[in-house]
Amino acid sequence: MKRNDLLKLRGKAKEELKGLAEVKKLEFLKVKASIKAKREKNLKRAKILRHELSQVLTILREKELMEKDKTAKSARKISLTKKP
Repeated sequence: MKRNDLLKLRGKAKEELKGLAEVKKLEFLKVKASIKAKREKNLKRAKILRHELSQVLTILREKELMEKDKTAKSARKISLTKKP
């Protein structure tokens, strides 16, 4: 994927990224099967799809970690303000 494509992916919601990851995974499995059956001409296609899938999953994981970090920070703020 190009840099602009990755920037667009970072702007998407988690649900959209999960759906895109499923599509990429299915496409990867189909291409891999067609390579085994010697129907696919472009042998690098599986490698490219695997790389794109990993990029989508990485962005999804980053979003989850950022969300988790935000909730931890807000919980910490609440606990600091509630001193008896």
